[in-house]
Amino acid sequence: MKPAAKLVGQISNPKLEPQRKEMETVVAWFHGRDLDYTTGYMRYGVRYQNGRLIVPLTGTYNIYSFLSLTENNDSPEYHSVKSTNETLVKHAMYKYNVKIGEDVELASSLQTHRQSTGRNFNAFSSQISTLVQLEAGDEISVKISDITLTSYPGDNFFGLHMI
Repeated sequence: MKPAAKLVGQISNPKLEPQRKEMETVVAWFHGRDLDYTTGYMRYGVRYQNGRLIVPLTGTYNIYSFLSLTENNDSPEYHSVKSTNETLVKHAMYKYNVKIGEDVELASSLQTHRQSTGRNFNAFSSQISTLVQLEAGDEISVKISDITLTSYPGDNFFGLHMI
């Protein structure tokens, strides 16, 4: 049996803060027993820890992530934080290996979106998927440049499977 996992987004409440330059790990995932009540799963040795899926076997994996992103244009805080009409959003998947000791980007999506006028929110999405060679113990995570965009994670998912 080949290792596989699919985590499903869990509701969280990120604070509205100015957009940071560094990427932040998405940690709002159902995992463990909580997956029993979702479309998610973790099978054949895949483990979860601190927003990361830990690979049990060395091999080639398909890794994937989908984020449904929402921007609230209606709050006073929003107008003080966002200063331009265009925003770059980076969504990426990273590998961490204790031998290397740092995150290595495996795949990413960079998109520009324009703030809408006359609407209370913007809704858009980002999807990435790729094949990668992973070693046993590698940890895979999803990061985004503006974590506040993930405040409605009902459609989000992140996973991998060995091919």
